[in-house]
Amino acid sequence: MTSIIIYTTEETLNHKKGLKEGEESCTFFYWEFSKMPKRIDGKDLIFFATKKFIRGYFLIEDLDDYSVEWSCESWIDIKPIPTKSFQGFKYADKVPELKKYIKRECIKFV
Repeated sequence: MTSIIIYTTEETLNHKKGLKEGEESCTFFYWEFSKMPKRIDGKDLIFFATKKFIRGYFLIEDLDDYSVEWSCESWIDIKPIPTKSFQGFKYADKVPELKKYIKRECIKFV
């Protein structure tokens, strides 16, 4: 299976990281899809991009037919990787710059 990338706003990313004002503690967050990625499972990563850069990732904890779930405590910052904006999601193994980062950092696509 493979990890995915979501492109979103900085405000939404901060919310998903548990950094939104008024949130008392870190908790579980989710992302809903109108069409669930077929090549993803509960051992993959969900990368987030905003403002033309991939910023980091979460470890996927759970998924169902339409969403993935993670703990905001699992957020890993990475050195920003340039990317074009897009809608929906992309499979991480289809983005050359991210593949190079993953290989260099020894992150395994599970």
